[in-house]
Amino acid sequence: MTRHLPDEIQREVETTIRAKAGESRVVDVDAMAREILGRHALPGVEIGTVAAIVARLAGRYGCAAEFGGRREEPCRTGTA
Repeated sequence: MTRHLPDEIQREVETTIRAKAGESRVVDVDAMAREILGRHALPGVEIGTVAAIVARLAGRYGCAAEFGGRREEPCRTGTA
């Protein structure tokens, strides 16, 4: 079950992805989710909830998502 995160956390995820995208087009989803959870007291929020949002937003910014050392390229839709 996916839980909605507070807007402040959503914005932080977006800001963090934009900053990291300037360094590398690969986002370590688990590490970023742990980093964000570590900065906020979010009782009852599981890492999977934050990781799902990180992965979704990383894809929006055209970043590849890395899960436990395995990279997944973002889906491309449409024709070339």
